[in-house]
Amino acid sequence: MAAPQYYGNVHFLGVARIAGTGIVIASHSYNTETDLNGVRQVLEQPNMSMAPGKHYSFNVAQLAWHLIADDMGLIYILICKTSYPQRCAHTCLEELQRTFVAKAGDKARTAKDRSLDKACGSLLQKICQKYDNLNEIDKLASVSLKVESVKLVMQDNVDMALQNCVKLESIEKAAEELQQQAGVFKRNAHELKKRMWWKNLKMKLIVGGVILVILGIIAGIIAYMVDQNKK
Repeated sequence: MAAPQYYGNVHFLGVARIAGTGIVIASHSYNTETDLNGVRQVLEQPNMSMAPGKHYSFNVAQLAWHLIADDMGLIYILICKTSYPQRCAHTCLEELQRTFVAKAGDKARTAKDRSLDKACGSLLQKICQKYDNLNEIDKLASVSLKVESVKLVMQDNVDMALQNCVKLESIEKAAEELQQQAGVFKRNAHELKKRMWWKNLKMKLIVGGVILVILGIIAGIIAYMVDQNKK
């Protein structure tokens, strides 16, 4: 098996917790020598209050430190070159967190100093080797970004489709309301037309009746006058 190639990007990977003092429960120095006492001293600084899920980065002795804490009280540590991209460091820590918890489980909550070195050493070494080769990591990061961008585009399309559905539902609802209003208007118009027809019929009957009465009176007068002339 070919010996791994070192690029000098990743120097140290470790998992720690703070229980009064800094406890490095598992660690791996990648092609370097890292003073664990120095790591413990950094962890024991008064301002080392870390919120779970948040990434922290700072430089110490011309090296970049990247840390992330989780809900179990564990702190994941990456020491690398100062020029190492933060996006790659964050991805490394997230993979370390995910794989370490899967391997160590609840034992990590109470593990003593360096007690998980043997059980998790190969895991830490593989992650160091993977993220030391920045060219490969950048390729993976590029693919990941493309996948994420595709997801975002798809999500935007889904959101737009949902918005269109909402707009369509609103239009359909408005159309239904207009249709109902049109039905009411049609019924009212029909009733009004019917009332007007009856009103006009009544007026015609009244006018017709008046005319008949007048004609009857005229006919009566004429008949009376004819009768008088005969006498």
